[in-house]
Amino acid sequence: MMTDESPRLETQEVERRIITFIERELLSPGETVDRDDDLLSGEIFDSIGVLRLAAFVEEDFKLEMQPSDFVIENFQTVAVLAQYVLSAESSQ
Repeated sequence: MMTDESPRLETQEVERRIITFIERELLSPGETVDRDDDLLSGEIFDSIGVLRLAAFVEEDFKLEMQPSDFVIENFQTVAVLAQYVLSAESSQ
């Protein structure tokens, strides 16, 4: 049972917020990203982009990512990252 009064995030809302950040802050104007695009292929953004994305996730979703969370599997796609956020949120 959650003790705070903040509403539980939904998958689509988390994905939308992540996509909005990526498109505004990490991509060139006019470029877009889909929930299933491979973010780590080198075509979307570089390692600095991953660090900026991690900082966004911590700040926007009020999470504290542990060093063990910084693995390729958590940042592969927007859909995967959203599931990480939801999982981390529910364990806090």
